[in-house]
Amino acid sequence: MSSPTWWSWYLQNNILSKEVVDFLSDIKFCDLGSNSLLLVDLVKKMKSKRFLDLGVRNGASSAALSVNASENNNQVYGCDLNFAGLTLYGEKFVSENYVRCQADSVTLGKNWNDDPLDIIFVDTLHTRETVLAELYFWSKHINESGYFVFHDSHWDHTTKGDMIAGKEYRRVDEAITEFFNLPKNVMELTEYEDDDIFLTHHQGNYGMTFVKIKTLNAIERFKDGIDWVEVFNLRNELSDLHFNKNNPKFINWEQDIPNIQNELIITP
Repeated sequence: MSSPTWWSWYLQNNILSKEVVDFLSDIKFCDLGSNSLLLVDLVKKMKSKRFLDLGVRNGASSAALSVNASENNNQVYGCDLNFAGLTLYGEKFVSENYVRCQADSVTLGKNWNDDPLDIIFVDTLHTRETVLAELYFWSKHINESGYFVFHDSHWDHTTKGDMIAGKEYRRVDEAITEFFNLPKNVMELTEYEDDDIFLTHHQGNYGMTFVKIKTLNAIERFKDGIDWVEVFNLRNELSDLHFNKNNPKFINWEQDIPNIQNELIITP
């Protein structure tokens, strides 16, 4: 079915309200496109679970994670550097017990002392190093049979990575491929399974990849073979660009630095 038909089906079957459909299908608010419905499909059958949205922006991913949250007794957390977009556009689509964490995603993962999670949605800085640093810590806080879900995992509009402060950084698909020891780049896969994970990869709207963690025993194996010193050196470089006003290449978007939980330097 075409994307418009999919949206109509979710509406006609009372899975999503018209307001939510309008929000998730509008590119002004949501760049997940129809892949957001895959996230809704995963969420709507879960009960008494815990979800985390890393990179809230306008709240589209939080809205998808919040589908039936009250009825199903699901707890949703959102992590971002600010919540202006959520306040303006997406707040009405999250439940009353939605928890905002104003923090750098890596710092929050390093210091997380709450219960483990069943879905961790990853859509922050689109660099290999950021995603690997997130996985280094957040993989300690995923439940067995829980899911990592990655956006921006299929960039077919360019062969390059993000340019930040004049430097090109490597891409999200590389982080997924390396961390989960995939036999080839995730962009070349549609489905993959081994003893540790079950993965599905979806193109379009910059890509979305679902990775089910079949056994927690795999977590430490995932970390083998990655130069974590290099990863965190580059993560710290990016952190300094965004949080150190004395950096001559400081990226100023009027971030509320004093109120953001962030450690400039983190080591593995």
